[in-house]
Amino acid sequence: MRRWRTTLTIGAALAALLVVPQAATASPVTPAALPPLPGSSGPLFTLGHSKIKAKPKPKPADHTVTLRGINVDGNPVAPLASLVDVTTGAEFALVEAGDTLTGSVPDGDYSLTGIVLTGPREAPTDLALYGDPTLQVHADVDLLLDARTAAEVKAVSPSATAARVVNHAQLVQTIAGQELVTIISGYPGLSLRAWPSATTTRPYHFLYAESQSEPLTTLPSPRVYNLAFPTAGHIPSTLTFTATPESLALVNTTYSTQGLPSVTPGPHIDYADFNGIGAAPGLQHPAGAPSTQRVYYTANGVKWKGLYFYYLNGVQVVEQQTGFRTYTAGTTSSATWNKAAFGPTMKVGHGQGLLLARPMLADTGQLGYENAAGNNSQGTTGTLTLFRNGQKFGESSTNPLAGDWTVPADSAQYRLDLSATRQAPWSKYATGIKTSWSFTSTERPEDPFEHLRGLLQPRITGSFDADGRAPYGTTFPLAVAVERPEGGTAVTSVSLEVSFNDGATWTAAPLTPAGTDRWTAGIAHPATGNGYAALRFKAADGSGNAVQQTVTRAYGLR
Repeated sequence: MRRWRTTLTIGAALAALLVVPQAATASPVTPAALPPLPGSSGPLFTLGHSKIKAKPKPKPADHTVTLRGINVDGNPVAPLASLVDVTTGAEFALVEAGDTLTGSVPDGDYSLTGIVLTGPREAPTDLALYGDPTLQVHADVDLLLDARTAAEVKAVSPSATAARVVNHAQLVQTIAGQELVTIISGYPGLSLRAWPSATTTRPYHFLYAESQSEPLTTLPSPRVYNLAFPTAGHIPSTLTFTATPESLALVNTTYSTQGLPSVTPGPHIDYADFNGIGAAPGLQHPAGAPSTQRVYYTANGVKWKGLYFYYLNGVQVVEQQTGFRTYTAGTTSSATWNKAAFGPTMKVGHGQGLLLARPMLADTGQLGYENAAGNNSQGTTGTLTLFRNGQKFGESSTNPLAGDWTVPADSAQYRLDLSATRQAPWSKYATGIKTSWSFTSTERPEDPFEHLRGLLQPRITGSFDADGRAPYGTTFPLAVAVERPEGGTAVTSVSLEVSFNDGATWTAAPLTPAGTDRWTAGIAHPATGNGYAALRFKAADGSGNAVQQTVTRAYGLR
């Protein structure tokens, strides 16, 4: 059975990223100071629609379905609605005339989903969600959706001072192999409501997510709550969701810089995945760098994945977690964004006659993170060169952070050489890079732009401060790991060297095994220097993958 996921956007566009206006000087930001979700001038609300359109039915079996709405101000309005046959998946047209919707449908059982708006469609002040998964039509139906009778959908956190930043209520249902998703989203000034619904045994889920944040001036650090509550089979009768302290997991979160503080707080956005049922649009809260926050997550099986926007000098630098995380209630862990040491990563796509290379900079600090805006070439010069079976195949000189080549389909041994220098306005680090990645690749059927995969990748980090620095005059421990490419085997050779004069001289740093593809190194920092450390790293595995990497100013010294 093929599954479809269908949504129709009505109003502001659905987008993954958020742009926050720059300010000339940094100032304290409260949750309400962040703009609404993408679209800026209006909210996000989508209505699930079926791909299957209704076929004409015998006229004697038809019944008229009439839907009328009243908004919270008491004004008659036509709802937005979708009416789908639960057996066939066919959707029946509903025609708007004044403040009513009408449609002609045959005898049967239907799923009805509707939204009642208060205020103009481009900027409403209230959205009310209606769902009936078991609407039986055996005669004419006349239904009034009075938003004044709907309950506000909201969450209660353990903090008395945490304010709502953004929230989402959605219905996710499966009909005839199609997944239909309806979403309403709110923020301060736009409230969400819903009516309890009947219960069904077919896949029908009400998913609610809300983010709350204390003011950034809260000491010792503000508390943030990312809350997600799934309900199966119906819209529940209680639409105030309470997060108890024991139901939450704490992640002590550090927002580090790349040597320069952010000009204004940018959003930390988290996406909740409800065990594969559906993913909520992003929850967000403000965070400047450097800073720390206590971020709490509901731990009821919901998975989380985040990204952080770091703003300075007219640029937004976006780092994202590469996979979803599941937290256990009552536990405490830590997370750091923009974690040193800095350097390049590489992803390639090989399919449909193309080989694509996309290096990204300033993201080697830890496993599970990547700098999504690291291929911003501002201030970067150099070359990206492709070799195939030992012969130079092509070179990208206008932008060393992107290469596209037409290559034969058969398997070959490739090498990508990146040589770049940069003076990025958002970073003091990774000013010089020379890296070679060797790998074997065969053309794949999928779109190479959509299916990028990583190469053999060093991940080097330590207990750096929030500006990516380590102390002078100490032996500083580094944790060294190698991230394997798809199909790779364990690393068979590895070495690390360090320089404190931008690569004029190098000193070997012995590596002590700490597990599969993991080592530790004690780096003897000098008492004085130019304020930076450079790293030269080599590794190879048993599958023909290798990396040789030199990064000037990989981290700072203080």
